[in-house]
Amino acid sequence: MKITKQKLIVTILLAILIAFIPLGAAAPVGTSENATVETANSWLGVKEVHGGNNTTAIDCSHLVYQVYEKVGAKSIFFQKVPDMKKNTDYVNTSSPAPGDVIFWQKDVTQNGKTYWLAAHVGIYIGNNQFIHPDHVVTIDNITGVYAEGMPYFAKWSHT
Repeated sequence: MKITKQKLIVTILLAILIAFIPLGAAAPVGTSENATVETANSWLGVKEVHGGNNTTAIDCSHLVYQVYEKVGAKSIFFQKVPDMKKNTDYVNTSSPAPGDVIFWQKDVTQNGKTYWLAAHVGIYIGNNQFIHPDHVVTIDNITGVYAEGMPYFAKWSHT
């Protein structure tokens, strides 16, 4: 089969175009939803410690940073939750997909206990569930306290 220069150029241009089209990307743009969720799952059971940043102890903002860095999010850098929420590279989405970041807009008091959700972040894994540190890194449903905290979702969009 003989390939002409014109066919070769069209094939190369088509390959370049396909490489730059996000294919329903969730989580960091250009990364796999499955890889992001699998990486987040690998942290399950790790103890929660404020300021923790390794496999023996982690906090919520470091968890998101570690997962996104591991899956290859471009130009990702560590930030505390309030700075993450202000960072325009985290683009809000109304159609959450596995691997997206979940933030909350307010704190919730229930049964005399205050949940500091406005200063908390996790990784959405689908089916109304997310991974986050809560004494240990765990999977929770976005119901009850979490739903009352007004969750919203974002993607790391830096390309």
